[in-house]
Amino acid sequence: MIRRLLQALDPDRLAAVIGAWLATQLPAPPAGTRRVIAVDGKTLRGSRTGDTVARHVLAAADQTTGVVLASTDVDGKTNEIARFAPLLDQLGDLGEVVVTADALHCQRDHVAYLASVAPTGFSP
Repeated sequence: MIRRLLQALDPDRLAAVIGAWLATQLPAPPAGTRRVIAVDGKTLRGSRTGDTVARHVLAAADQTTGVVLASTDVDGKTNEIARFAPLLDQLGDLGEVVVTADALHCQRDHVAYLASVAPTGFSP
């Protein structure tokens, strides 16, 4: 019964709901600091088989606790760049959050996206 229930769920929606709940469970950052979220992609070791490529996942983790707040598959038809905004959309309000990412994400569209969700007064 549990297996059938889990199979019937939308995996992206389930991941978003769990990520949002995890974000509410994190302790507040110390006074005078901001929450820091790291975005990074990883290829899952051991996920490649003879006829399929290895799975690649883009994740957003809280840097203080190491808790993964959201993740998304990066399939063979796209790349991490295209999955950046949809990943962060799962987290909700990013107004007072510092987002770090590797050099791959130094894209004008990413800066524009982050500026659009930042509080007023931020300018790239």
